[in-house]
Amino acid sequence: MNILVVGASGRTGTLLVRYALDKGWKVTAYLRNKDKLIAWHDTLLTVVEGDAYDYEKIAAATEGKDVVISALGVVDVDGDVSLMSEGAKRMVAGMEQHGVSRIIAIGGMGTLNADESGTLLKDTPDYPAAYKNVAEGHYKTWEVLEQSGLNYAFVCCPWIPDAGRTGIYETKKDFMPFGKNHINTGDLADFILSEAEHKQYQYCRVGITN
Repeated sequence: MNILVVGASGRTGTLLVRYALDKGWKVTAYLRNKDKLIAWHDTLLTVVEGDAYDYEKIAAATEGKDVVISALGVVDVDGDVSLMSEGAKRMVAGMEQHGVSRIIAIGGMGTLNADESGTLLKDTPDYPAAYKNVAEGHYKTWEVLEQSGLNYAFVCCPWIPDAGRTGIYETKKDFMPFGKNHINTGDLADFILSEAEHKQYQYCRVGITN
């Protein structure tokens, strides 16, 4: 397997790189500062420094990949959250240029369905106001993927604490599964790499929780 991880220095991105290398996969880690990446391998890892708005670098990094993974996220949930959707646009364009069809991206639970009517969680009265802004950013990212025609899985998460993988988690297409209101970074990375390999969820959103 040959994968690209965009946002490779983040909490989940770092684990994606590390776990993929442990599997013996070839990994291209795309990040703004290579000094922040702590998972190194002398032969299987390629590091590309660049930001999510640099189309030329992202497009070049997608070439020859089996799967592109976006681990982009924002720290300031009240500020500009366009990084995720703008990065997705550039990944999609690069994939189209190089004939890569599979993309997996991390988003938030607000983009999942609240009920069978199709109402999204972010649009329900009880959705926390503090997370409305970032939920809109995740929604715009999903729109990019949905409109691309690429084979995507948009992994929609509740709270993501820093914790190792347990291998115990639930997933569900389009809805948040019953479970705890969090997903460990380790389990999120584990699921994404499993999804990269087995393609259980295609052309859809997927909820995940421990």
